[in-house]
Amino acid sequence: MPSELRRWSVVLTASLALCACSSPARFERESDAIVEEILGGRAERLNADRRAEIRMPEPARDATEPSSTGPAAAEPRELRRLTLRNALECAVHGNRQYTGEREGLYQQALSLYSTRHGFGPLLTATLNSVFSGGEQLDSSSTSLGVGVSQRLPWGGSLSANASAAATQEHAVQLEGTTAGASIALRQPLLRGFGHETAMESLVQAERGLLYSIREFELFRENFSIDVARRFYGLVQQRRGLENQRRNLEDVIFFRRQAEAMFALGDTTELEVLRARRSELTSQNDLISAEEDLRRALDSFRIFLGLPDTVSVDVEDEAPRFAELPYDADSAVEVALHNRLDVLTRRQRLEDSERSLRIAANSAMPDIGLSASYGVDGSADPDVDGRRVDVPDWSIGFDVGLPIDRTSERESLRRAQIAHGQALRSHEEFLQNLAVDIRSAFRELERRTQSLDIQRQLIFDQERNVKIAQLRFEQGDFSNRDVVEAQQALLEARNALIREQVDYEIARLGLIRDLGLLFIDEHGMWDE
Repeated sequence: MPSELRRWSVVLTASLALCACSSPARFERESDAIVEEILGGRAERLNADRRAEIRMPEPARDATEPSSTGPAAAEPRELRRLTLRNALECAVHGNRQYTGEREGLYQQALSLYSTRHGFGPLLTATLNSVFSGGEQLDSSSTSLGVGVSQRLPWGGSLSANASAAATQEHAVQLEGTTAGASIALRQPLLRGFGHETAMESLVQAERGLLYSIREFELFRENFSIDVARRFYGLVQQRRGLENQRRNLEDVIFFRRQAEAMFALGDTTELEVLRARRSELTSQNDLISAEEDLRRALDSFRIFLGLPDTVSVDVEDEAPRFAELPYDADSAVEVALHNRLDVLTRRQRLEDSERSLRIAANSAMPDIGLSASYGVDGSADPDVDGRRVDVPDWSIGFDVGLPIDRTSERESLRRAQIAHGQALRSHEEFLQNLAVDIRSAFRELERRTQSLDIQRQLIFDQERNVKIAQLRFEQGDFSNRDVVEAQQALLEARNALIREQVDYEIARLGLIRDLGLLFIDEHGMWDE
């Protein structure tokens, strides 16, 4: 017994030792060692290779020194001043996303053609020639087979085949030809029977193309509005830049005026320093605005798909104010009738109902009818010299025993769930549509009021600047009041063009939401 205890103690000790050796800490150390062996020195070698191949820019040159690679030697860039119509036309032809969407529609049309082809008569033809030989026998054979198959509108298929073959045994001078033809019919009687089931793939392909056309048209509407938003945004930036330049000119005038008044002893040095600080701040803001505009113009050029050899600018074409003379109460009904996405969602709900019926059909018993008739003839005459034709026909039924219908059961249940989800999604979409339309009318009305407020604000701020400047000259105000009044006028002018752009984009969006926006081939909408 003690020997048994000692033996079990040895086994237990060894087991504990093995467990200790296989601890997580040991695994971590081993993993770290393996990774270190693999990665060790790779970063240093990578940087060494980079330093060996690195290229440095040329040193900066003096502005007056001619440079073969400087702007003076660069090819002149073509400048295009774009109107909104020009920008839309360039975007339609050059924008990469627009091209991709158009190619997607093209591929959808090809897919429909492939599906249609599968529902037409399908022809096949084969030609086979075999030559064989050996020590005692040389032979050759040639066979030709043609066939045609047609999917039937009720789920079946009809096929016809014909073949002819010729053989020749050269050693014994034996020749022979055979020919045959057959026709076969296969028609399901329950599962898979019916026009709806048989034509589902074609119907879905046709509808898929229709949905893609609508989606592409909706994309074109959104795309044109996006181009307008970008274009007007550049106009807004350009006008803001002009406002900033005008403000800088006024600030410079105020600074000079303050210096002159200080020289006459009519103001303090603090007023002069304040005017200079305002001038420097305005200069810095102008530099930032110029750089922002250059960056925005380059981004717009890339968006339009124009090459690097072209630089773009935009005409000062602010959106004109146009009211939308529509009644908000009738807008929801109009949108439900006009909008392409509403039509698509309605038809997708019909697709869901049809898929549910087809899934129910797939759960029916699998019973099919098959029939065939063929003739196998030989060109060799019989003993009476007549051609031999051997007819062959058959007809039968086949029944699939419903031993395992798990897949069909799950497909039916999934179709039921999908149809319920489609119903709920459609109902939610219609409710959100009504809310969005009414909200869009309220938003447009708010922006109309905001435009009136901004115009009045500019009028008031212009008067405020004149009053502040007059009171400053009289010594009643400091130039701080003049600077603040001028800054308020600048902000009001910038806010006006911003509100004009926002109003126009909101107006176009509402016309789109009502299904009344039509885009021509150049990307421009009908007014």
